Amino acid sequence: MEQTIGEKIATLRKARNITQTELAEYLFLVPQTVSRWEAGNGTPDISLLPRIADFFNVSLDDLFGRSSLEYAKDLVLKYSILRDDRCFLEALECLEAQQKTVDCALKLGMGEPAALEREKIELEGYKMHLLLQQSRESAQRALAIAEDVAHRTGDMRFRLQRIQLLIQLGNRSSILSECETQFRTAPALDTLQPYLEALSLLEHNEEILKLAASDSFVQSLMTPPSPENAPVWLQCALAAAATEDVEQAESYELPICQCGSKETEYFYLWSLINLYSKKGLREKCEALKPRLTALLPQVEENPYCAARERQTIDAL
Repeated sequence: MEQTIGEKIATLRKARNITQTELAEYLFLVPQTVSRWEAGNGTPDISLLPRIADFFNVSLDDLFGRSSLEYAKDLVLKYSILRDDRCFLEALECLEAQQKTVDCALKLGMGEPAALEREKIELEGYKMHLLLQQSRESAQRALAIAEDVAHRTGDMRFRLQRIQLLIQLGNRSSILSECETQFRTAPALDTLQPYLEALSLLEHNEEILKLAASDSFVQSLMTPPSPENAPVWLQCALAAAATEDVEQAESYELPICQCGSKETEYFYLWSLINLYSKKGLREKCEALKPRLTALLPQVEENPYCAARERQTIDAL
């Protein structure tokens, strides 16, 4: 049962064999004031609380009977209200420190194992909740940037990123409807790319392939292959790879590799080699490795990432 502040003071006082008079003298009060607190007929002035905690050599949390688990929960709740980076780090550091404490107690056989395991699960739950909140908050902040830059400049990178963020935030049907309407209203490469991107992110790969095969507007925009429409060819190739249609995925090689940028060619070959690996086509897989390795320095400037990707390619 949760104790009142007066009951907690009484518990601490009795545990240390301290009289009400001794505590009152320390606080420059009369003993009757301490007696009233302990009886529930009043509470200490807020200015006295740090001195009372110091007198008993406990923290304010201990004085109020708040457990470390409750403290961690309060920090997570604080972040859910304020949503700033400082509160996030404060809550995360507290949770990770308490998880280490529980793990150490379990390892050393200290405390009741079942209770410690329950506390560990609670802490993991709070941490999961905190990270999910932070992920959503970060996505919202990134979305604001993407929408602002896309509106001001029309930059395709930010337009496509905006679609990804909106889908991540749960606006699946609305963004797909928006992209399709924009394309149907004004068929052009700069409206087709976002539409195909939305379909791809929602894993409507068959619909992408259907559009490329039978939609007259899409076909007119893809013909003839050019550097401008190479990204659309890549989107179709990725859809074919996602459906594990090897023949169709291979059919896009010529327009992509002849007309696209080095980055476009690399992404295409990357999807193709992963498809070959999944299908167990070892000879085709091995034949692509030198091409990917040769392209890698041209598309990845970060040496650490390049080394890691090279290892991944070799392992396929």
